[in-house]
Amino acid sequence: MPFAIVFWIFAVFAIAILANWMIMPAIAGRMTKTMLVPDVVSLPAEEADSVLKNAGLNVKWAKEGRYSGEIAANNVLIQMPMAGRTVKEGRTIFLTLSKGRQEVSVPDLRGVSPRQAEISLQRLELLLGSKIEGAHSAIPRGVVIRTEPEAGKKVRIGSRVDIIISSGNSSGKILLPNLREMSLHKAKAVIDSLGFKLGGVITIQVEDKLPNTVLELNPKPGEYLETGAAIDLTVAE
Repeated sequence: MPFAIVFWIFAVFAIAILANWMIMPAIAGRMTKTMLVPDVVSLPAEEADSVLKNAGLNVKWAKEGRYSGEIAANNVLIQMPMAGRTVKEGRTIFLTLSKGRQEVSVPDLRGVSPRQAEISLQRLELLLGSKIEGAHSAIPRGVVIRTEPEAGKKVRIGSRVDIIISSGNSSGKILLPNLREMSLHKAKAVIDSLGFKLGGVITIQVEDKLPNTVLELNPKPGEYLETGAAIDLTVAE
């Protein structure tokens, strides 16, 4: 067989192999469908997942979310690649969920001055709300008796906290104890024994409480009240 024929046979095979290894993948790559990444920031997790998958994209979620004062909890906070980027079909989009606003515990401000209370709240990025006077037999005038919400309760950063300030001696007034978590029957008995009277009773649906469990009361626990004062209760249905 002449050398020229052998050469051309080998050349054809070489070209075929080169085309299979390099040229065809390049052509296939150019034919792959591309698209703009949809904007799913601020969407609920389930909706964002559906939008991206329906667009032909894959989704991977970050293991940990991040706190945010702008995006509600369980909504998308971050997406990578960002919305509007051109990507190939099947590209993985990485998403991070918002954990909502960070929460802190209301500090125990009992016995401090209103100014000290304000400084303590500012350090936790909480705001001083209303200053309410309340009679107290033991805490001197001008000193904080308690807070509303009460000390230890979790609130979002930026929330307002009211302080109740002693106006001095109670002058015969009676302390309203904490009736929360009592049964309605027991709460009524306590109210009667202290010389108060039962006001309105509101019932609301709560899954994790027994029926007729006291959830809230008005006035708030810790207030010094005149005999005969009406106590309104909110109880579980």
